Amino acid sequence: METQTDSWSPSNYSYHARYVSTIPQDLISLLSPKSHERILDLGCGDGVLTFQIQQMCKECIGIDKSPRMIEAARSAGCKDVRVVDGEKLKEWSISEGFEGTFDAVFSNADQEAVVEGIRTCLKPSGRLVLEMGGKGNVQVIERSMISALDKRGYNGASLSPWVFPSKETFSALLTNASFQISSINLFPRPTYLPTNLRGWIDTFGNQFIQNLDDKEREDVINEVIKMCKPEVYNEKDGSWMIMYVRLRVLAYLV
Repeated sequence: METQTDSWSPSNYSYHARYVSTIPQDLISLLSPKSHERILDLGCGDGVLTFQIQQMCKECIGIDKSPRMIEAARSAGCKDVRVVDGEKLKEWSISEGFEGTFDAVFSNADQEAVVEGIRTCLKPSGRLVLEMGGKGNVQVIERSMISALDKRGYNGASLSPWVFPSKETFSALLTNASFQISSINLFPRPTYLPTNLRGWIDTFGNQFIQNLDDKEREDVINEVIKMCKPEVYNEKDGSWMIMYVRLRVLAYLV
């Protein structure tokens, strides 16, 4: 059986992308955990937000596809975190006895593919609080990655690991899965990087290029940086700023 490479690095994530778990504190406020609730943190990463939620509710289980990120979450003090592929969430919830047991599902990760699994996990009237990349997210970088790969004979678009739906597309997906949408907003979040674009690509873009050899991978990264630099680099202060576009949702299972 083919084994999928774990492309996530906790050290890269912590050094180059700590803002991912520090910016959305208002998302936890939207979740508003209650002391009696069981909450699922879907795509929990290295557990920084999971740990906070676990202090606020009866039980919070964090799941992530990356074994290395789950190990980092355990090291950060998270009580119950597990390696689970979000695309197999429905099967996991049934096999582990969690079908219809969660008061809420929380996610700060891209989860378009797992809505049916979320529906299976939630109690009737349970809530989904989610923020993910929306239409137009990191558009300059994605376009440059695809172009650099196409130039080398690959189908760059087919190698993209990212799905950034529009508000209309995701609304229809939720409605078809028996969710009532309380709020759904698509908004820009220009974000200054704590390091540089190379660090961001190493952290979030590795799935794009993980099957390339070392030289070709390095050539692609250098070309992407060159293409993106006019739009994301400020020569005056040496800062890098990328345009995130976030899709934020509060919905209830009906």
